Amino acid sequence: MGTEWADVSQYQGIPVDADYPHPILCFRTSSGATTDTLAAENARRACELLDAGRLQAVIAYYFYWPGEPNCDLHREILERAGLWGHPRLISMIDVEGAPINGDKRIRGDRSEEINDEAGRLAGWHGDPRRVIGYWNPVADPELWPTRPPWLRLVVPSYGRPPGYPLRTPPGFLAHQYTSTGRCAPWPGDVDLNYTALELPELLAEFGIHRGDEGVIVSDPVVEGAAQLHPFPGRLRQINSPEHVGPSTRTPEQPWPNDIWSDTWNEVVWDGFTLPDAADPEVERHSLIGWVLDTAARVRAVEVKLDRALGGAQER
Repeated sequence: MGTEWADVSQYQGIPVDADYPHPILCFRTSSGATTDTLAAENARRACELLDAGRLQAVIAYYFYWPGEPNCDLHREILERAGLWGHPRLISMIDVEGAPINGDKRIRGDRSEEINDEAGRLAGWHGDPRRVIGYWNPVADPELWPTRPPWLRLVVPSYGRPPGYPLRTPPGFLAHQYTSTGRCAPWPGDVDLNYTALELPELLAEFGIHRGDEGVIVSDPVVEGAAQLHPFPGRLRQINSPEHVGPSTRTPEQPWPNDIWSDTWNEVVWDGFTLPDAADPEVERHSLIGWVLDTAARVRAVEVKLDRALGGAQER
């Protein structure tokens, strides 16, 4: 099944909140010497979601500009927000050509400076597994041709199935497969990333293991259900609230997994009567039971008809 996460910045307009459905979050701290306007708030909220167990890891990234205080500002922003040093924090270096009006403002082999920053980040984190990169080997092959052997990469390749980018260079970890994805709580486009690794495997790649600081659990039902929350009015209401737990939303907007539980109960609960049955002592079945009962009754009628018609033909 793999693991998916969103990649956001000030361009999404609002910070992350508890509606975010994935166990991993990626957000931008800075671009060269410029702080992302939502970095501090995203960092504070990400820290809260980590501590609440709503997130299992956070990837904070900065956009690399030659000769600017890239990783230093990145660390400073996260320190001020209280996220730096968290055992589930990963840093990512975003290496792109920064095209503007068709012209690339970052050119040439920048491996030496970028690798120096990667090494500094690894030293600060105390583990090289906490540092990854973002690089496009198709559009920007000349920018970062030489990389540390321990560094893993997120590779953008839009319009291709998740996990199948055009190229998978050494160190390939994940595929950014779209820049126009949909994900709560953001109303517009977001970048979405996918790795074939299941969540525990991915966290192990980051040097994060099961411990007292959180429980590593991948619940695809809850994660998938949460994706429906940006679309009001799309959720069916609960018909039998006595058979599901209290919703984490209001009764007017229950969690989809509550809805699915309610639907499941409607299928297997043995308290259904036929529509418009006035007798309170009428026979009760589950929906499946009624289907099987009806099928048995139809079959019995068919057998009687076959016998009657067969007898008539003999006469």
